Amino acid sequence: MKFNFIVSKWANFYFFVSNLSEWHFSNQKDYNILWRKELGSFSPEEENTIKQFKEIHLRYPFGKLYLGRQFFLENNPWVVLEQKLLSEDFINLKNIFSLLNNKFDSLYENDLSLLNRWQENLNKFANNEELANKILLSLNALYKNFVQKKEVNVYLLFSTSDHTGGGVNIDSKNISLEISRYPAEGVSHAIGIIWHEIIHSCFQKQYFFPMLLKQFPNDKKKVDLINEIVAATLFPSGMLGIRLLKNKPAAKLYPGINEKQTIELLNLTKEYLDQKKHFNEDYIKRISLIIKEGYEKFIPQI
Repeated sequence: MKFNFIVSKWANFYFFVSNLSEWHFSNQKDYNILWRKELGSFSPEEENTIKQFKEIHLRYPFGKLYLGRQFFLENNPWVVLEQKLLSEDFINLKNIFSLLNNKFDSLYENDLSLLNRWQENLNKFANNEELANKILLSLNALYKNFVQKKEVNVYLLFSTSDHTGGGVNIDSKNISLEISRYPAEGVSHAIGIIWHEIIHSCFQKQYFFPMLLKQFPNDKKKVDLINEIVAATLFPSGMLGIRLLKNKPAAKLYPGINEKQTIELLNLTKEYLDQKKHFNEDYIKRISLIIKEGYEKFIPQI
């Protein structure tokens, strides 16, 4: 696995506007609080454009329609977006970015050196061939796959100093990592997040996710929740993150999961790792039993 770490102004501009709009429940509210504190008050016109962006984005959510893709993949996203969007949406979107440009530039100017530093650190530590081979061997066995080495682009985005995360909404060859202000000593945790997202983009689709759908055909929430929990039992603070990256074990594996459940989930995945077994229907049933307590309170974070 070869990772190319990219600092893109357009990708960060999209992430900034998208997160401010809170068009999706997975937005990072603490980022918005920090940005608004640092950037000062937004004018009524700027606030209206943020609301308008949410309305537009809801028409182009995920999959083939995903509005954000061109901001990551194109040097000039507007060329493709003009063909992709309704004419009125395209004109309004350009106006939104124009009105928010000064606010974004102020933030980007402040964080650019931090993003560049992370790009250097991750280039230095993340592309370790021996480490990648060990991880691929374990993931292929667990997920009953054969994913060969491939190149993945990792777009580095804004973050706070105590919060980082990742995303796989672009496509299977491109992921994102929110990292700018995260402490440099957290590089192993950052690498763990990258591999967590690689699980979602490369490993789960062929065998594991269809098996989940078969077990819970009428419960999308449970499917999404278990899928996310299983990846978390591996990286960044799950069993492979602990063993191969020396990350500290997760105190709580997922929002709403308590410490007792976390230990049980980690031990279950450890059992399958140690015995070199692939995840199967029995594994899924045991996961479901562990998370049964408090299940109605869980909100999938994907």
